[in-house]
Amino acid sequence: MVTGSHNTPVSTMLVDESFANQDDQFIEQLRTVSNSKYLAGLADRWKKDPRPWAQDQIFQYLTMPLDRPGHHPLVKRLFKHAEENRNHELVGAFLVSFDRLIRRQRRTRYHYDWQTRQSWQEEELFSPRDQILPAKGKAVPQFRREGQLFSYRTRGYLRRRAARYFRRMGFLQPADYVSTVAAALSRYQDQDVARGENILDNWSLMHIAFRYSPALEFTRTRVKLADGRSLGELVAAPQFEELWKQPESAAVLLRLVVQAQSRLVRVWAMQLLKRDHAHTLHSITAAQLLELLDHADEEVQQFGAGLLEMLAGVDSWTIATWLKLLETRSMTALATICQTMSQRVNPQRLSLEQCIGLACARATPVARLGLSWLTERSIKTIEDQRLLGRLATAQCDAVGADVSRYALAFLGSPEDYRADSVSPFFDSLNAQVRRGAWGWLTPQSAGYDDPELWSRLLETPYDDIRIRLVENLTLRANQAAPRALQRQDLSTVWTTVLLGVHRGGRAKLSALRQISQAISERPERAELLIPVLAVAIRSVRPPEARAGLSAILSAVAARPELEELLGRAIPELRLMPAGGTR
Repeated sequence: MVTGSHNTPVSTMLVDESFANQDDQFIEQLRTVSNSKYLAGLADRWKKDPRPWAQDQIFQYLTMPLDRPGHHPLVKRLFKHAEENRNHELVGAFLVSFDRLIRRQRRTRYHYDWQTRQSWQEEELFSPRDQILPAKGKAVPQFRREGQLFSYRTRGYLRRRAARYFRRMGFLQPADYVSTVAAALSRYQDQDVARGENILDNWSLMHIAFRYSPALEFTRTRVKLADGRSLGELVAAPQFEELWKQPESAAVLLRLVVQAQSRLVRVWAMQLLKRDHAHTLHSITAAQLLELLDHADEEVQQFGAGLLEMLAGVDSWTIATWLKLLETRSMTALATICQTMSQRVNPQRLSLEQCIGLACARATPVARLGLSWLTERSIKTIEDQRLLGRLATAQCDAVGADVSRYALAFLGSPEDYRADSVSPFFDSLNAQVRRGAWGWLTPQSAGYDDPELWSRLLETPYDDIRIRLVENLTLRANQAAPRALQRQDLSTVWTTVLLGVHRGGRAKLSALRQISQAISERPERAELLIPVLAVAIRSVRPPEARAGLSAILSAVAARPELEELLGRAIPELRLMPAGGTR
């Protein structure tokens, strides 16, 4: 279907076709039409159309500025129809749209007193005059000024008429007033009250929410600040205040806090809740609290966090509810939630896996809470140890080192140590977790003399580990000979190999031969030294790799039982029998 742009008119036949076919381009096409007679007829068909889509299109039309020439009969007929049919929701949408029609401007006026010969200036608000446009053959001229429809007098009349509709409802249908008006208030947006004068220009909003505020004065046609007052002194003082104080109004106000698109309306609703419904706020549900905590506005998040400390029934909440609350995006709220959890929740209600999940969280309050609860748990089974390995994925820098030290106290103990369990902490994405792991690797730790662990550390992609690794290997290479004599171990051999691989020294070739000879002479140490040899061969240049392979062949020739072990350490190596073919 061919559509027109915002400024290019389209055929009314296309508009009719879009309306009949429920086309998403209907409103865009409609706004290009300026034929008042056609629009009047369309309004008569539109307002009677029973399709939900047609009603939704009226709401969509009212979200856009009423600034299209020729649309005055369309707007008036749709509004009058909504009034006659007591369509409260639609009248509320018109109320907000009409409030947007008048936007006064600031100007500076200069004064001079000829008697005192003094001059001064003051700022005031004024309404731009209407500009009468050519009527294009019609008897009634078109009014258009500052991109708005209708004359200023008509705009003022329309907004007062919409406000009168809800004022009458307050007297005649008080049971429906609060919920209906709240739905209308939720439609105001921040751009509607972007400036101070914009706030005062919203006639209906001011009457509904601040009619009896001492900071305001209401005249027949406008709202202004009282002498000596400022907008900062604006307090909630609504029309029909007794209706807003009723207990059932608390749920409506709470919903308005969550749904309102304007900060001014949200703050107004929170003021009423704190002032008139403090007792009711103590009994809100966890779901209602979660809506507050998960709101995009930080003021609403803080409002919800403040309620958490005084809520009744918190002790009966499930762990799933608490964990859902911890997903809020407000750091202020998170701190309050964690503090309340530490006081009101028994850590034994959480599983070990849930505590580990909290300790791995990115938010510092949550991670600290999880770690504090972990320290109170006993780690007994192999499955518990396996779960502790997940702590290597901890995201919070503030507790990363502590998390690592806690986990390695179990996983790195002499009776439970395995390189597979320990090495993920040295490869963690969190630098603080890696720092804590290195702090564990002391001469007293179970992994200090494990060549498999040091071989894995050599392959780390992190510079902080590389630097510590080289420094430690250099120290150990210089101190290993006496230890080798005293304890008759082979730390000199594998330390020299690893250090040589990293710094590219000339001793690599001899180190490869040494480790091959050590494996051949002491096959019981082969399981520790062969992983070192595998790393060395993969890390050297081709000539040195060939020398290492030659050393391997020599070792296997002397000890055939090593062939299976070599196959596991170096899967890509295939040893063929003498005279065999590939």
